[in-house]
Amino acid sequence: MKTLVIQTAFAGDLVLTLPLIQSLARNEVITSVDVLCIPGTAPLLENHPDVSGIIKYDKQGDRLFTGLYRLMRVLRAKQYDIVISPHRSFRSALLSYATNARVRISFDRSEGGMLYTHREGYGKSWHEVARNLVLLSPLKIPPRSLKPELHPGENDYKNAVEALHQEGVNRKYVCLAPGSVWPTKRWTIEGFAELAVKIQDDGYKVVLLGGKMDEDICARVRSLAGNKPANFSGRLTWLESAVVIKRASALVSNDSAPVHIASAMETPVLEIYGPTSPVFGFTPWKTRHRLVQLDGLSCAPCAIHGGRTCPIKSHICMQSLSAGQIYAHLIALLGE
Repeated sequence: MKTLVIQTAFAGDLVLTLPLIQSLARNEVITSVDVLCIPGTAPLLENHPDVSGIIKYDKQGDRLFTGLYRLMRVLRAKQYDIVISPHRSFRSALLSYATNARVRISFDRSEGGMLYTHREGYGKSWHEVARNLVLLSPLKIPPRSLKPELHPGENDYKNAVEALHQEGVNRKYVCLAPGSVWPTKRWTIEGFAELAVKIQDDGYKVVLLGGKMDEDICARVRSLAGNKPANFSGRLTWLESAVVIKRASALVSNDSAPVHIASAMETPVLEIYGPTSPVFGFTPWKTRHRLVQLDGLSCAPCAIHGGRTCPIKSHICMQSLSAGQIYAHLIALLGE
């Protein structure tokens, strides 16, 4: 049966959908699995043996009805038998319905629920991977794969290793990912810089990772850390970044996509929480990890995705976390 999985959220969400995709593809009744995602996350699926096709949906450029209608026609022409949408927006429900697939599955908390044929319970306290795998239930397909898998190609490895060598990273190193789409989810630039100095003083190299939008943040961290960290922000593809993370001793990151890439590459993770919370189900999965957050705050968590600004204007959840606290957890993680 031809199957489509809809996940048009951020990179981390797509990585956490991979066990669902992999479980589908590895079942004998499923003949193919296509994935509908946004252009910015599509490269994560390159070389993946369980992904038959990638359909890109630019939600910004094609947000008008003409773009949506054009995509609906493309999807209907594919003649899918099954559509599964972990993404819970009304637009995803509409796209699912437009395929005319006989079986359309999402969560009972999804917008436009009446457009699906099956709605499964959303395990609010579950990990996102486990939540997504529940969507297999109507098909009576058992989970065949519990760990997200990324598949960097030969060129990804070659480019990543060359980049490390060019920056003089020829020994053990720790990756820092100080960015996030949501400003309130970012620990302080000064904190990351002080942490970088402590790591360097301990004999490790520091590698800064991020996308184009994180270039300024990473440049400021590097400057405050004595210009010693290697700054790869905006220079690597998703899969090249995955290779760099795979070779690292550990990753320190805000609650963002690098956490889930590290999980897929089985690299130890130290994740920093502020406005969000581990109880939302987006913690590192199937890899060694530690979680850091300021306890006892009446204002936290304040949002499942974070936000542009702090609702109480203090950002105390991140401002009050010291580099010493983070460093102590990192040393413990490295020693496990």
